[in-house]
Amino acid sequence: MFIFTPFAYSSELDFDTLYENAQPFGSKLYNDVDPFEDEDMIKYAWSPYPLFRTSAFLYFKDSVIEPGYYSLTPRNFKKNDYILFKQNGKVQFVIPVVKKENTPMNFYDANTPKVKQTKWQKFTSTVRKKFYDTAKDSMRSTPPSSLVNIEVETKYIVLILYYGESKYTAIFKRTPY
Repeated sequence: MFIFTPFAYSSELDFDTLYENAQPFGSKLYNDVDPFEDEDMIKYAWSPYPLFRTSAFLYFKDSVIEPGYYSLTPRNFKKNDYILFKQNGKVQFVIPVVKKENTPMNFYDANTPKVKQTKWQKFTSTVRKKFYDTAKDSMRSTPPSSLVNIEVETKYIVLILYYGESKYTAIFKRTPY
């Protein structure tokens, strides 16, 4: 009987094969704008995209992602999954997802920090919640939970994006060659 743990499973991935099989995005987005961004901004109360900061260069085939802050957005184009790296509202890079899985149950409860509130903040949040429960039509929904995780391997950097009910994995090389 075998028991697979998430760490043993991730270390057994063949990163060389996954990297070689990942195909770059074939076309260019019109004016470097995410075509579905307006729908997300209308549905949610605040930006649903997680913010990612990299202090190292990330290399994917012929793309070089420079250090900086990026909003990560998972998208599905032509039946393939991609992660959009956005800066100042413009799509800078479109990186393919090498693996897509479901997020484990209660993952966000176990891995995200809890917000500490004072007594006054607790009181006002309960009053606000009761008000919004009575006037649901005027309230936008809360964005899906998200978390970004980085694993550094020998030759590769693995970016894992947890967004809502899905887990997206992208692979970058540590060196350009």
